[in-house]
Amino acid sequence: MNICIGGDLDGQAFDFDKGYFKADEIEDGKTSEYRRQKYIIGNDLYRFWLETDLGLGDATEQVELILRKPKN
Repeated sequence: MNICIGGDLDGQAFDFDKGYFKADEIEDGKTSEYRRQKYIIGNDLYRFWLETDLGLGDATEQVELILRKPKN
């Protein structure tokens, strides 16, 4: 999925082959920093970009909301 959770890029998806990036790599003037986090649900692996200032518990709650949304 590679969706950003929190910060300047919240809700946007980026597929980088690294574990960390700064939002100003995408758009000048943005200050958020993101780290990649994996979530394993059953046999499925999901990846998200979590804003570094966001607590893991808060970020996980947001990830769970995204994963619970019905897929059309």
